[in-house]
Amino acid sequence: MSLPRSPRATACAVLGALLLATAVALPPKLCAADTHPTQDRADRFLSLVNASYQAIAYVENEAQWKAATDVTPAHDAASAIAGKARAAFVGNPVLIKETKQLLLLRRELTDLTVRQLERLLLIAAESPMANPQLTTARIEAETAQNSILKSFGFTLAGKVITANDLDNRLNTSTNLAERRAVWKASKTSGPALRDGLVKLRDLRNGVAQEMGYVDYFALQVASYGVTTDEMLTLNDDFMRVLRPLYLQLHTWTKYQLAEKFKQPVPNRIHAH
Repeated sequence: MSLPRSPRATACAVLGALLLATAVALPPKLCAADTHPTQDRADRFLSLVNASYQAIAYVENEAQWKAATDVTPAHDAASAIAGKARAAFVGNPVLIKETKQLLLLRRELTDLTVRQLERLLLIAAESPMANPQLTTARIEAETAQNSILKSFGFTLAGKVITANDLDNRLNTSTNLAERRAVWKASKTSGPALRDGLVKLRDLRNGVAQEMGYVDYFALQVASYGVTTDEMLTLNDDFMRVLRPLYLQLHTWTKYQLAEKFKQPVPNRIHAH
């Protein structure tokens, strides 16, 4: 009688079995005589990973959608479990090791293959199962934050109001006092989310550091092929180049809003 496996052990076993299967189940089109052995190896690997990732991501997206549109403990749990299953696959040390080994031979691979492998490492860096406790904690924290946000009970003048109703009033009301009250009500979810966001920030930074990134921001900008400093410089350049256009649009908008709300033209545009 065999003992039940942990989710991590099961994921490792499944991945190992699938990797082995590709060694004997190579599609005919990859058996061409002119295919380089390293490229052939990468094609087999990516064929497995792409198909598996798409299937797992579909299940996770379905679970996340249910959790977002019908907030219940059962849907939150299903979303977290689906996220952990995806992490167990994409963050598996076997998958990461094979990806890194193939990238060491990048000169023998096509540019498209190299880009896919690099993207795979970025995806793995979001859920490194070299530290499953950290990755699991991050998934659970994100699930909890989404649940709080989607289920938060907004109130206005002592009455319950939905997020859609708040948006509709801000889109249609021209009463400045009412708009200010609605705008303030729309921000009341902030305190409920604050502590969880601080916790999630630390968990995300920890996850990114597992794969050698300084912090989570560095991991995010890496998907654009730039460093943190390069991204900040790019944003500064955007602000500098677009400032003349921004000032013109800002001035035009002030006059439009003053006309709409029958108010003097303001120096600054109010948030509400």
